[in-house]
Amino acid sequence: MPTIRFAWNPILVSLRREVCPGARWHRQGRHWLMSDVEAQTFVRAAQARLDFQRSQAQIRIDDVTWVFGFERGAPYPLEATEADERKCAGLVAQLKQVGGRG
Repeated sequence: MPTIRFAWNPILVSLRREVCPGARWHRQGRHWLMSDVEAQTFVRAAQARLDFQRSQAQIRIDDVTWVFGFERGAPYPLEATEADERKCAGLVAQLKQVGGRG
């Protein structure tokens, strides 16, 4: 089950409520717990919405921080190693399809 964490952002807060209302907040870890499907839906929608609104944000998926939105090459991992990318391989493949960097 992926963990998703992002700094408070009204776009992402609204989007999380809209596309994955079943996500659970983990208070101690200060992150969202989502199913694989919810996480994929959220990151696809985050990229689309942020890009459309010419905004960008960083979202931490498991242990890798990604840049989303109106940014060249987004979504892309921030200084991630190949080992980091392998940790969230399913979402990485999805993100690369969204960003067109396949």
